[in-house]
Amino acid sequence: MRRAIYAVLIAGFFAILGSTMSKSPTLPLYAQNLGLSRGEIGVVAAASTITGIFMNFASGLLSDIYGRKKLLKISGLVFFSAPLLYFLAKDAISLALVRAYYGIATAIFVPVSLALISDLYPEKKGTFMGILSSATLVGRAIAPLLAGSLIYFAGFWVVFILCSLFGFITFAITFTLPKAEGKLEKFEFSFSPALLLLGLLDAAVYMAYQSIETFLPLFYFLEDKAWLSGLILTVEISIMAVVKPYAGYLSDKIGRIKPVIAGMSMVTLAMLIFAFLDSLLLIIGGAILFSLGASISEASTKPLATEISRLRGTALGFLESIKDIGQALGPVLVGFLGFRFGFAFVGVFAFALLLIFVMKFKAKTI
Repeated sequence: MRRAIYAVLIAGFFAILGSTMSKSPTLPLYAQNLGLSRGEIGVVAAASTITGIFMNFASGLLSDIYGRKKLLKISGLVFFSAPLLYFLAKDAISLALVRAYYGIATAIFVPVSLALISDLYPEKKGTFMGILSSATLVGRAIAPLLAGSLIYFAGFWVVFILCSLFGFITFAITFTLPKAEGKLEKFEFSFSPALLLLGLLDAAVYMAYQSIETFLPLFYFLEDKAWLSGLILTVEISIMAVVKPYAGYLSDKIGRIKPVIAGMSMVTLAMLIFAFLDSLLLIIGGAILFSLGASISEASTKPLATEISRLRGTALGFLESIKDIGQALGPVLVGFLGFRFGFAFVGVFAFALLLIFVMKFKAKTI
């Protein structure tokens, strides 16, 4: 069992390291090198997220039917093969297809690996889900610097080959994972308002996260300090990587409800800070507060979903699909509404969901 968690963690690290390297900062630079316009680059960048919206739920369901290991092998194969297809991309359509194909890998790996952890460690799933999330966040934090340096010194081809190598490591590790056979013979998922609510909570968190990541460098007191905005975002990811395992452990000990309430309250307050305060120090404080709140909340929503539904893979896939919708909508809303109203809207949305959550779960101890 110890070997299994190590295998999942290593696979998660290399999977997300490679997939993030392929898009940050590689994708826009490579697309520009192919002669794509900014509008075309935006469409290409959205391709993998759109794939995820549909594939997360499907992959979780299929893992409940056919088993976790088979789906994770498919994910590993895509992680291995997708980076090599960049060499064949010559225009916006072909590059978007590559990104859509690449998106299948992450859309399978994330919910199915979390479901596998829930299967193997039912009493410690919050803790180990948090550790897996931290492992992927470390890969996500390292990737842009590594990819950017390789592009500068050697070119795009080295990045694509290295991403494929990391994908091959992930693919190889999936063969060592224990079997977790599917328990369904047919589609049996039924709509759950409670599960939808948890998905919307995660969506609110990622609406906030993607909005901060997109627009923080454009705050007037950071416009000429790209290094500082980058540092703040790095600190934000680092806090999440450190806090999530402890937040998961806390939810295993005291239940899922209180951490969600505390975490979403922090996210709400952080968004209001971004909306209405113009102090650099307060914005930095808001970013830190958001990182803490997001870590605490998300470390409980996913384990709680596996306790609401016996179809753990399907439930987690459903949450990931809803989360991806929120992540895609966040920058759009803030972009059209403006910083003040946009961030305020996200904060109010998060708080409204929290109130509904409290009313629904206040009588339950899970």
